[in-house]
Amino acid sequence: MTKSQEKILQIAKDAVFIADSHWSSVNPALLETLQNIQASQVFLMGDISQVLVGNLRSSKKSNASLLESLQALSQRTQVFWFEGNHDFALNALNMGQIVFIPRCQQPLRAQFGEKRVSLAHGDLFLDKKYELYIRVLNSCFGHKVLKFLDWLTFGNLYQLLERKILKKRIYAFDERRDCEEFCKKRVSSYMSFFKKTSQELPHIIIEGHFHLNKSMLIQEHTREILYICLPSFYISQSVFALQYPQNC
Repeated sequence: MTKSQEKILQIAKDAVFIADSHWSSVNPALLETLQNIQASQVFLMGDISQVLVGNLRSSKKSNASLLESLQALSQRTQVFWFEGNHDFALNALNMGQIVFIPRCQQPLRAQFGEKRVSLAHGDLFLDKKYELYIRVLNSCFGHKVLKFLDWLTFGNLYQLLERKILKKRIYAFDERRDCEEFCKKRVSSYMSFFKKTSQELPHIIIEGHFHLNKSMLIQEHTREILYICLPSFYISQSVFALQYPQNC
């Protein structure tokens, strides 16, 4: 999907969203959930795997059970997979019906009924150091370097990376932080982006990444924005269904 080909995605009424499941073979709960999903659309909002590099053979082998489950899911429902910061180079997976949304196309425009929606994994509008790092990692050059080094080390590079990342603890949103202030800042960052790129402002912003599990109406100048920071499946073992409040 390129910018010129991009169409406004229509979100189905029964669509479900899964974010930040950080799947690994030692934490297989996601696979049962995928098997039982009956929705007509599934949005995988990034960091579905704890570490997946789509153009590395060793990475695909390590994530084989997850990829098989998603392939089976795509045979009976529409699947959109947003690139996160733990799962990238997804277009190299060649998984037929699954639509991959790379980071460079996020936030992605969508429509839910009459409401305009913005969709993204969520690792956007952070600091410049992170932005430089993730852009280099997600570039064609970065993908090629990783692939060459993994080939050169007979897959040991990915295995070393995987072991290191699997040891890291996955945290919920820090409850000591001011949640309302955080949500306001996120909405403000999105609004600045949309105005700078001359895009229509959305009614709803949906993102993951922060493991917050919070929906909040934010007043932005003369309008209200529904900001939804999705639950981390890894933490809550739950999916999200979009229901827009009647009074919005």
